[in-house]
Amino acid sequence: MNKVIMTKLQRFGKIRQLHTIISQETIKPLSPTPPHLKIHKLSLIDYFAHHTHMPLVFFYQNYKNSDPNILKKSLSQCLTQYYPFAGRFQSPSADHIACNDEGVKFLEASIDSPLDYFLLKKEQDKTLDQLIPKGLDNQNMMEVQLNHFTCGGAALTVSVSHKIADGVTTLNLCNHWAALTRGESPRNPSFVFLPKSNFNIPDYQVMGTCKVEYANRIFKFPNSKLNELKKTINAMGGITPVNPTRVESLTSLLFKCAVGAATTKSGCLHPSNLFQAVNLRNKDSKDFTKLTAGNLSVMVFVEKMDSGQIELDQVITSLRKEIVELQGVKDVKELGEVLEKSVLVFMNGCPNYTFTSMCRLPYNQVDFGWGKPDRVMLRVVHPGSYFILMDTARGDGIEVTVQLEEDEMAIFENDKELLAYAQHI
Repeated sequence: MNKVIMTKLQRFGKIRQLHTIISQETIKPLSPTPPHLKIHKLSLIDYFAHHTHMPLVFFYQNYKNSDPNILKKSLSQCLTQYYPFAGRFQSPSADHIACNDEGVKFLEASIDSPLDYFLLKKEQDKTLDQLIPKGLDNQNMMEVQLNHFTCGGAALTVSVSHKIADGVTTLNLCNHWAALTRGESPRNPSFVFLPKSNFNIPDYQVMGTCKVEYANRIFKFPNSKLNELKKTINAMGGITPVNPTRVESLTSLLFKCAVGAATTKSGCLHPSNLFQAVNLRNKDSKDFTKLTAGNLSVMVFVEKMDSGQIELDQVITSLRKEIVELQGVKDVKELGEVLEKSVLVFMNGCPNYTFTSMCRLPYNQVDFGWGKPDRVMLRVVHPGSYFILMDTARGDGIEVTVQLEEDEMAIFENDKELLAYAQHI
């Protein structure tokens, strides 16, 4: 179908219906949650997170009509350890999750399409939403949808509320569930609690009414091209090269090209903010392990306030400085101040470009007994300018999902500097 026609059909909600819900049930923890764990108090970072779901879609060609009851049974086991996800967030003003074992909604859908239709997609459009559970109850902390394709493959969507989980927690939950499905005994999580105390949480909105149309594209950056980019950035540093990582190199390039697209559209350079999610579970942390569950990702930012040319090495140096300062935070009070500052910058009226890197995290290793996923996608659900970086399934590069305003995307995806290193999927 002509791309222009497809875009218009998407906008007016006329995408062909691909899915039929064939079953729905509620999966509850195998063992009741003990009385002393019935209230899961929100941690400091949870208060800054919105109760919006983050749908993570795993595609498997080798599913071959496996027994879904095995998956449901192992999910029930998994929820015994990840008990807050079977609970309910009972009101927007609640300070806790009610761990009442009401369970997780588990849907099965028949998809009138081969799996390849989604494996080869170059963008996240509304057809992808047919693989995602549609917020069956706004109190739910987790929902699941198992999608069966005509070819025998499957896509498993795990949709978790950001209110109590960041991407790492969602990944750990999926790997825990997958290990149980394979008959193994995974290590159990521990839940984080950073007290809110008397800290004042700024009132802000990420969602809300959005009158702007956004476009979503997926780009692949091969490792060979990323190595070239790293060399180019090192040459900018003069005597002391910055020796950037792949993610640092790519983040700086994407930011520059996105700001360039906005500048071309408006005719002038506006002050812009780069936000980067940082995982507090680093290897030097004494307080948090890799299996610590909850929200442990904090946004650091770089403000580009002057009208000068954006230099990639300077963006990287500025981001590193912010990350070092975050790692130097000594207590909850200082962390709260960092979070508050981040929110205030986010609300300062300048364009925000938000980056999340899922690289070097084992999203491509989640094996329910059907082998490794052939592709993994995190659905962008917020309006705004977002960049999600993830290792390709083959490990030969980085796949980036980019969401920008439609007219800016038209400029961005034709940027010559970007295309020197990228290729469309």
